[in-house]
Amino acid sequence: MLIDARSVPSGTEFACDLCVVGAGPAGLAIVDRLQRSGLSMVLLESGGLNLELPTQQLYRGEIEGHEYFRLDACRWRLYGGSSNRWGGWCRPLEEADFQARDWLPLSGWPIGADALRPYHDDAAKLFELPNARFDLAAWGDRLPRPLPLDGTHFENTVFQHSPETNFGDRCGAAIVAADNIVTLLHANLTSMHLDPGASRVAQLRVNALNGRSIVVRPRVTVLAAGGIENARLLLASRTDRPGGLGNESDMVGRCFMEHLHVPVGHMVAPSGAWSQEYFTKAIFDDVRLRGVITPTAAAQDRFGLLSTSIAIEGAQYSFGTPFVGWPPRVTFGPVRRYRMLRSGRWKWAVERLKQAAEHAQALPKKFHTWNAARMACKRAGPLGTTEQIYSLYFRAEQAPDLQNRVMLSTRQDVLGVPQTRLEWRVMPRDAAGILGWLEVLDRDLREHELGRVIFPADDWQSAVIGGPHHMGTTRMSADPRHGVVDADCRVHSVDNLYVAGSSVFATGGYANPTFALVTLALRLADTLRGRLQPGPASVSAP
Repeated sequence: MLIDARSVPSGTEFACDLCVVGAGPAGLAIVDRLQRSGLSMVLLESGGLNLELPTQQLYRGEIEGHEYFRLDACRWRLYGGSSNRWGGWCRPLEEADFQARDWLPLSGWPIGADALRPYHDDAAKLFELPNARFDLAAWGDRLPRPLPLDGTHFENTVFQHSPETNFGDRCGAAIVAADNIVTLLHANLTSMHLDPGASRVAQLRVNALNGRSIVVRPRVTVLAAGGIENARLLLASRTDRPGGLGNESDMVGRCFMEHLHVPVGHMVAPSGAWSQEYFTKAIFDDVRLRGVITPTAAAQDRFGLLSTSIAIEGAQYSFGTPFVGWPPRVTFGPVRRYRMLRSGRWKWAVERLKQAAEHAQALPKKFHTWNAARMACKRAGPLGTTEQIYSLYFRAEQAPDLQNRVMLSTRQDVLGVPQTRLEWRVMPRDAAGILGWLEVLDRDLREHELGRVIFPADDWQSAVIGGPHHMGTTRMSADPRHGVVDADCRVHSVDNLYVAGSSVFATGGYANPTFALVTLALRLADTLRGRLQPGPASVSAP
């Protein structure tokens, strides 16, 4: 059942077994997996079926520190969430990402990679991937020749690319048709309230932008509103606990992490032994692949450096993220047309539109990258007859740091909820990780006669951007003092409140977070199925 909250009379109450807040990839994966469970469910989505400026502006907030995207322009507030526009990069977290590293404070998850591995196949189906194989051996015959890295501290790694699956399209029809699920659009969670004298969420206050107010009374609540919004909602629910729900140890919002995207340094290498095409997206009938190089787990421990992926691009490579960070008033028109084209048969037009957007956004960077390549050539000296110069593009892990955090602003949105204040900086450990791998790569290339690295100018950090991948703000921990949720994604101090999405990541690795957060969501759905027997409450509707 699909209901517009703007049409529901104020004071209406919904009772249900499970309420999921947010209809993005995590929330939709949970509801889709449980639709035949017999549980009564309410799915709350702040937006509608299309982009709407007043709703998108609820993401507005303040930023302090390193230059970052506008907060109301790097996530999408509509059914399907940010899967309405994403890059499709898919790869699970590595086994080493879950392990405690004695040289990295706050590292280590209370679960291992084996806890998520059983969900890889089902996640791959949701992402419309041909299978859940991410090992190089599975695709060796389809890929161009990678860099020969035997005996080095690096290995060749491969991503699969989803056809940019929109979870609203993928799961929406079945969810809307299910008798046990009510989907409320334009329904904004504004606060959560506990049972008096208990550690249980008793009711959710939900408001529409036209002034209508609704109450939801769930047996269990799951926040799946995104890496920044999950923390904001917990912090803003201050009626029963002054610091917000789950914040007894002052950990809600802390350890905000990104993936640091930056072109840094160049490589001079002879051609012939490998193909630079390995680092571009290869599209076949049933699979889309892209290669990178990554440091081995043993090398990370040996050198005490954060994880990263490195793509070897053309000398003047300039990375652009179409529309991200642009004001919503400017981007809504192009994004709407992009979505319309994607939903039809105009695949060639979609690719042309993406290329045009990437080119347009990259224009301000073109001179910088051209000049960086020119200066790198000067520093490299005369090139051999078979040598070429390439740009090195890092997508690097960021360390969890208590000072990088989501807080509440003194300003409020139109619904009276405090806006977000994000404090985010590239810390010395983060920068040292990138420069450290450049040094290791240079030594390995020279030792194996594969080439050499040309190190960047001192101002390289100014080019760092985010994914935008929002992680870590409700981090998973065994000890409540060091995190917000436990190994089952339940808020440590609230018995019936869970969190889904990349906000629970304890560390971020180098892989894009979407595949991993969906596997976590599927695991959470199975946990809830086991803990929630269908109760006497059925979804009440006006």
